Amino acid sequence: MEKSVRQAVEVIRSRYDEPLTLSQLAAEVFVSPYHFSRIFSRAVGMTPGRYLTAVRLFAAKRMLLTTDLTVSDIVCSVGYNSVGTFTSRFTRAVGMSPTQYRSPSVSRLLVAVSPDFSRLPALGEMIEARRGRRDANARGGSITGALDLPDTAGPTDVMVGVFREAAPQGAPVAFEAFSACGRTEFTVSGVPHGSHHVIAVARPRGAEGAAAPVLTASTLRHVRIAPGVNTFVSLPLGPAEQASPPLAVTLAETTADQAAGPGPDQLRQTVA
Repeated sequence: MEKSVRQAVEVIRSRYDEPLTLSQLAAEVFVSPYHFSRIFSRAVGMTPGRYLTAVRLFAAKRMLLTTDLTVSDIVCSVGYNSVGTFTSRFTRAVGMSPTQYRSPSVSRLLVAVSPDFSRLPALGEMIEARRGRRDANARGGSITGALDLPDTAGPTDVMVGVFREAAPQGAPVAFEAFSACGRTEFTVSGVPHGSHHVIAVARPRGAEGAAAPVLTASTLRHVRIAPGVNTFVSLPLGPAEQASPPLAVTLAETTADQAAGPGPDQLRQTVA
């Protein structure tokens, strides 16, 4: 990964509460805005604007679940200057409002991955959530695949989720939870027809706490689900890469339809 991209990632993660623009980020790493946007997207898999949005929403979710700050205070803390703008974008991306996100079930079923804050629900809770989920996509397709865990991981609890976006904000459209060790095959059923990303998050048994390390893997490209198409994915699990966007999704059912994305992906506005 180019040094300029690593520097930009560090700037976004440390200064997401500031009114950053594409031009400002490009100036920080001494390249033109056009060149910066191109190399960042190629290295990270998304535009700088979408990456900034992912970091801001992760911070907002963390504050909603771990602090008593008001929504207004959180808005100011994550780089937005309008409660209305933040609330509408959060609700569209996540599938529930910021206030609804504070439901105990959201926290209990939170899957989170970042350098300093990681969570995976207990295996039994994930399995129960899958059983209780309304299966509106019972006639959908399925994804089969294989996980490859490091030999040192030992017995591991795993969640494999199917999402519409590479950096999802809302609940998966389908998921499975199971115990794994070494190479393990799996099937996720009830996947709607269309293009999706598959993300796996695993936690070795005994690793607990918000700072406990987790292992992740994801498909690099969209995975297509269609009648007559057999879909197989390979997911080699390992520590999250340095530039990977933070992940925070709940396995609890949302109260609104999931949206395709978090709004404009360009950094032309200070509230992107």
